[in-house]
Formats: sequence, structure tokens, C-alpha cells
Amino acid sequence: MSSYQHGGSSRDEEATPLAGFGNGQYAPASENAQTTWKKYTIGGALVLLLSFMMLSHDNSPIAQDVPTLQKHHSKAQKELSKAELNAMLFDEDRRYILHDFDSRSPVSNFLPGVAGVFGKPVWSFYVNRGQAIASFGLASKDFPMLEFNPANKAYQQTPYVGFRTFVTGTRSGSNGKDGESFLFEPFSPANSKILGMDGEAEDAKPTRTMYVGTNEMEITEEDDVHGLATSVVYFVLPEEDFAAMVRRTTFTNTGDDTLTLSALDGLAKMEPTGGKLQWGLKNIGRTLEGWMGVYQADETLNLPFYRMSTEPGDSASVKVEKAGHYAISLVEKSGELLPIVYDTEKVFGFASTLQEPNGLIASSVEDILANPQYGDAKTSSAFAALEKVTLKPGESITLVSYYGETEAIEEVPKIAKKVSKKGFSEKKLGRARELMNDLTSGVETHTANHLFDGAIKQNYLDNSLRGGMPIILGEVDDEARWSNADEDPRLKVYHVFSRIHGDLERDYNDFNIDPTYFSQGPGNYRDVAQNRRNDVIFHPRIGAFVVKQFLSFIQADGYEPLTVEASAYLVSDPNQAARVAGLITKDKKSAKIVQDIISGGIFRPGQLFTLFEQIGVNLTVSNQDAIDNIMSIATQTPMAVYGSGYWADHWEYYLDLIEAYTSIYPDGEESLMYDTELQYFFSTATVKPRSQKYVVDYTFDGKSKHILQLDATQFDMDKVKEQAAFRNSTTGLISNEANWQRTKVDGEAIKGRAFKSPAISKLFLLGAIKFATRDAYGMGIEYEGGRPGWNDAMNGLAGMVGSGMPETFETSELLKYVLEVVTKFQRPLVIPAELGTMVDAINDALAELEESGYEDPDELPDDVPEELFKYWDTVAAARETYRNDVQYYFSGDTVEISAEDAMLML
Repeated sequence: MSSYQHGGSSRDEEATPLAGFGNGQYAPASENAQTTWKKYTIGGALVLLLSFMMLSHDNSPIAQDVPTLQKHHSKAQKELSKAELNAMLFDEDRRYILHDFDSRSPVSNFLPGVAGVFGKPVWSFYVNRGQAIASFGLASKDFPMLEFNPANKAYQQTPYVGFRTFVTGTRSGSNGKDGESFLFEPFSPANSKILGMDGEAEDAKPTRTMYVGTNEMEITEEDDVHGLATSVVYFVLPEEDFAAMVRRTTFTNTGDDTLTLSALDGLAKMEPTGGKLQWGLKNIGRTLEGWMGVYQADETLNLPFYRMSTEPGDSASVKVEKAGHYAISLVEKSGELLPIVYDTEKVFGFASTLQEPNGLIASSVEDILANPQYGDAKTSSAFAALEKVTLKPGESITLVSYYGETEAIEEVPKIAKKVSKKGFSEKKLGRARELMNDLTSGVETHTANHLFDGAIKQNYLDNSLRGGMPIILGEVDDEARWSNADEDPRLKVYHVFSRIHGDLERDYNDFNIDPTYFSQGPGNYRDVAQNRRNDVIFHPRIGAFVVKQFLSFIQADGYEPLTVEASAYLVSDPNQAARVAGLITKDKKSAKIVQDIISGGIFRPGQLFTLFEQIGVNLTVSNQDAIDNIMSIATQTPMAVYGSGYWADHWEYYLDLIEAYTSIYPDGEESLMYDTELQYFFSTATVKPRSQKYVVDYTFDGKSKHILQLDATQFDMDKVKEQAAFRNSTTGLISNEANWQRTKVDGEAIKGRAFKSPAISKLFLLGAIKFATRDAYGMGIEYEGGRPGWNDAMNGLAGMVGSGMPETFETSELLKYVLEVVTKFQRPLVIPAELGTMVDAINDALAELEESGYEDPDELPDDVPEELFKYWDTVAAARETYRNDVQYYFSGDTVEISAEDAMLML
């Protein structure tokens, strides 16, 4: 046998890549989309620049007509020179090609984590090192199957702890000579090319290529020394009731003689289930191993189940772990299940670095399977074991592996039976590709530049993943199908596939993607607002939904929460709940369960189907019909969560939302502004007055003192108590009503009503508060909520009692819009009485400043002029008084500002 990484005879044939795909069928809230191309031009330029940078190592020009690598059989490929091959940017499936991917500068990326509306997604990140996948799991980085690591560590560790392949082979020989035997690892970093190096040793190294698709990723290796081509395709399993990462590994004999091979192919480290593990894996990883175990779903070694015995914790409360991770592997052509090697020592021996498979070197695949394995109290592996198959020249064999999670070990054989059906993985790969085309069909573009066309779709997809894709639910009859969400109250707008943009490079963001139907996750307020600006343009049937959603989040103090969550729903009419439950279920027991669920508290679509599955609800209609009937009788409420501090720029996207809506529905502006009454979000944080947050401290050199603004907001326990009054005594959960500011009756908010104002009044309130928050020079808007605008690098500016001019310009635009609306429709502004008092104080201060005769000098003085300081202090005090008055409740009283007075004021 030759050495572990080198040896064998020279081969020159190449593997055949994957087949193409067809057209999809699903499209969310399909509309006659209208597109504004300006912003996408930048995206296209960036893709061109990225492509140029990646190819610059080879000095390859980028042709005007982007070259593509066709599905190749060896002869067609070999007619192209090396330079021509390296100039190829895309293959036939429009996947980006990264040649010699593991030799280039490190790059990280991710699969979209989209499994369709009726699918359960897996998140995954990959790098151009080893076999690419750096981490994957369910929901968040707290629930990994392969541990989440930030980019810098992922680049180092992925080739060793991620997916690995070990091949032992024997060639039959030719010309009357005996063949050679070998053991080697495809994609091993030991055989990575060194760019810029020439010579016989470099030429003998395998050729490696990465293909980056919209919803898939493939790596290939062509090893002429061993006469073996290896390709690996990854994608997230779409549209199934179980979640899985799918891996298709294909071995092709590219030599001119017969090859007999065995292989171990899979994960070097497979994490079990056991609650939130991210912190523990990083800090007490060895201790966690004491809970770990591998169980078998049947009498074979084919269906391992990775879980902890209990969720780890230092508490008298013990939670037994029932859910687990599974690894299922099979030969694609026959559907034969393969045994899984989960004992890491059987593969690597005592080589704890996992660099070399010392265990396999000392034995064989067959010997490993013939001996006991141990999976308790240690981190295990998940290698599919392929025993001695013979491939003639040009023949291939494909292994398909599924890595996922299920609630009980009894489910694993059912999943195995389904995925082992003939053609299952190929069909699902095709659907994964179609799904992306379906989701981006609204911006499909056809120009002479295919790179530009692809950039448009990718830009739209990326933005949609941060803001979510709107779909329409509640379509129970033709009238609903021909209406928009403003016209028919039965229709509900729901955003799917959203998430916070956490990834290997932005490791500070804790993303979450629910592993449920209608999957979605919370998003940062700014990200969601900016990425929903054009929703109504692409999906006109959503009407004013996005505008109303975000204007509802405006608080009484003029700020907004940090995180936007998916809308929640409640069926308040028990008779309607009973009617629909009976309509969609097969038996009385199921009907009672559904009735209790939809009328017992707020819910989301994905949660409903999870409960139906867990409890065993028998539906008599399709999932789509079931959710449409339920949504048609439900009321919808926006959801958000306060985070930390109040950001200065969250509100700056409101005019964009309104502009997009009025571009589609210009005749709906008056009704939206004056006839739509919206609530005020009630956060648990309060902005402190200046007397509690301004402090005198030494400068950094200790030689002088200056004023700092520290701890600008406080977690308000009295607000927490107000919300606690809405706790359900049966479930222990706090009602969603606690999230909206109320009036006070008999000293209690729970007896009052959620206070509402017309949309135009909320915009006026916002503009008035921002106007009253200008700094002492009357220039920038103060960062008095403790946070600056979007640029996190300016966090220290808030501590310096800083302010921002961009917010001032936005305030000017906001007040101009309010003036425009009032002028156009000549209707009064009805505002909270407390705000009316603040506005009067501002007008009085302005009048006093004008009477003082003050005029701005040509140059800004270092010290604030006395007249400006007095105005600033008076207005800031009025703002603080207003906030104190509405800290917990509105009085419920309003005042009316006539259109004429409002126009004069504005």
C-alpha cells in the first residue's frame, strides 16, 4: 500500500457534474412586480468586482459575455486550455466557479436556510477550506450539529472537525501488471496547491473546484495520481416535515483500469442534542461529554441517534432529553442503508488532532464494522461506511447522507424509509434549485448580461432573507383571492424566511431561524424596515400592512424597540373557532384540540403545525387550506422586543415605506394617514432625564474633566410590573396586550384601553419629539437614548453627549411630509393632550428666542451662546416633562390642532 496521501498511478479522466433543473411552481404572494433598478446596479457592480478579485491570481480577463463551463465530459473539457478554464465564471447551472478554492484567500458564505413554506430549514455556513461546511444546525448557533465557530477559527478547523472522506482502493492493473493499493483523503489540506508554485510535485496535486449556487454548494476534486474524481454537493432538504442537511458524495473512477474501493465519508465531529449548547461547547466542552451518548434506532448500526441523557445543568430540576440528531446514509442507486461509524477512535485512533485516520490506517473499513463501537461520554463521529465496491473505468457511485433532528428516536426509521426511495435526493436537489427561482421570480430579469441578471435575483434574495418575504394567508374564497389585505379583513400578511444577519464574519449577531413550517426569525428593527421598503411594489396585495406595522412600533417617547418579530394571531370569537376547527378536522377530538389552541392564546402559523404534529391532530383538508381558514377568522398584531438602548435612526425608513405605498395606492393616502388608528408600543425601558445620566468625569489622560452621558436608559421595573398585570393565571404567560401603552382607569392600566392615534398624528408626535431633541446649537439630533445611528463604530459618540446631522435632515423631511399631508387634505391633527402641552412649550420657547434678537454668527463659537442654551434647556425640560407624564400611561385626553394652525406651525 502506498503512503497515506501520495502514490498510485497517473490518471486523467474527469467526473461528470450534476444535471440541470426545471421550472418551479411556488411563488409567494405573486404579483405584477414593478422594479426600481437604481439600487440593484450597485449590487451588480459588486458581483463583477468580486469575480475580478477572485480571478486576479490567474490574471484572467473578464469577458463582456460571461463565459460558462458547460456540463463537461473529459474530451470537451480537455480541448480548453488552463487559462480558458480559469476564465470561466459560471457553469451551466449559473453557479459561480471558484478554481483551486482551498488555495485562495479565505472566504465564508452560507446556504440560505430556506426549506419552503411547508419545510423545516437547517442553517449552515461554509468556507473555502477542507470540505467546506464549517457549521450547521437548527434554530440558532445554540443548537448545532456541527459546532458554530467564528470565521477565523472556521478557516483553521473545518478541514479537520468538519466533513471528511477517507478512501482505500486497489486498482486491477493493466498491461499484465498488478495494480497498486492506496489510502488517501480527498480535499485534504496536505494536498492543497500553492498558488504561484510550479514543478512536478505541484502538477501532481489534485485539481479542486467549488461551485457556489443560490441554494446549494458543490466541491470537486480530480486526482490524476489515484485516478479518482470526488464531488460533494450540499443543500438543505426542502418541503418535508423533518429537517435535514443533505450531502451527496460521488466517486468516479477516472483511471483506465478497474478500481475496488472502500470509504468512510461523513462528519468527524457530530454534536448531540441537549438544550442550548453553544456556551457549554466553548467553555465546558469536556464536562458536557459526560452527558453525551449514541443510541440506535434499530438492531443495526445504520441509524444512530445522538443525544445527551439529560439537558446539562447544575439544578435540582432535571429534564430528560428525548430529541436527538440522526445520521442516515445510503447508496443512491440501490437505496441500501450504510452503517455509520460513530466511534471517533475507530477512525482516528489516538490522533486527537484528527489530522490522520490512524485507526483506519491500522485496520480497514471492514475491520472497523466487525468490532464494537463506543459512543458514550465523548464527542462522536458520523461516517458512512462503504465496503468494497468495484468501479470500471468511467463508472461512479453516489452516497447520500442526511443529517438532522427529530423529536423521538422512533421517527428515525420512518425518515430512513422515505429518503431511501429511488430518486429522492435528486428530486429534492432539483426542488431546492427551483425554490430559489420561485422566490425570486418577481425580479427575474433578461438582459444581454447574464451576470447582471443573476445579481438582481441574488440581491433580492439577500434583502428578503433579512426582511422576510410577504405571503398572503386567509384566501378562503374567490372574493379574498381578488382582494388586497386592506380591502378584506380575512386576509393576513405574514413574512417568512426572515432572520438576523448573523454569520461567520458577523459572529456577534445571534440569528434564529425557526425549524418549523412558515419558518422565520426575529430581525433587527433597522434591517427589517429597510428591507421591507419595496414589499408593496413587488407584492401590491399586502396594501399598507408594512406602513401600519412600523408606525405602530412608535412609542410615546418617540423611540422604537430593537427587534422585530413575526406577527402573532389570536381567534377571539369562540364560535368562529369552533366552526373552523370542525371544518378542517376529521374527528371531534381533533376539532376540540384545534379550537382550544387557536382561541387559547396568540400563535404563529409554524407553531400551530408543530402542535398539530405533536398532539396528533387529524386534518381533513390540506395544510394550506387549514391555515387559510384559521387565518381568515384571526386578528393580527405586530410583535417586537426592546433590546438595549434606543437607536437614533430606526425611524428614518418610515417615509420610504409611505412613499412605496403611495406609489402603488396614491388614492389610499388620506385613509391611511387619517382613518387608520394605531397603537403605541410599550417597552420596558425608560430614557433617563439629563439629571440622572449626565456625569462629570476625567478625560482619558486624567488632566481635565468633561461631561459624559452614561447609562442613558434604564430597565424600568415599574413598567415590568405593569406588564405583569396581564399575566394569564392558567398559562403563566403575559398577554400581548401588555406590549401596548394604555390609558389608566382606577389606577390600573389593565382596566384601561390601548391608546390609539391616527397615523398622521403619530408622525407629528415623532417629528415634534425629534425637533425637541436638537442639540444646544440647534443642529444635530442628540443621541440621548444611548445609541447612535446605524454605524456601531460611533457608539462612543452617545457617551460624549453627541448628536447627528443625518437625523436632523430626516426630521426636516418628516415634518415637510406632515405639512404636505395637512395641506393636501385640510384635516386637523388629533394628538395626545400631553404632547399638546409639550408643543405649546416649544412654541413659547421659539417665540422667546426670536424676541431675544439672536442671530447665528458666521462661525460656530466653542461655547454655546446664552440665548441658544436657554432655549435648549427649556425645550429639553419640556420633553422630559412630557415623557414623565406618559411614562406608564396616556391620560386618554386629546387636543385638536386645526389644519390652519398646523400649517403655520410646520
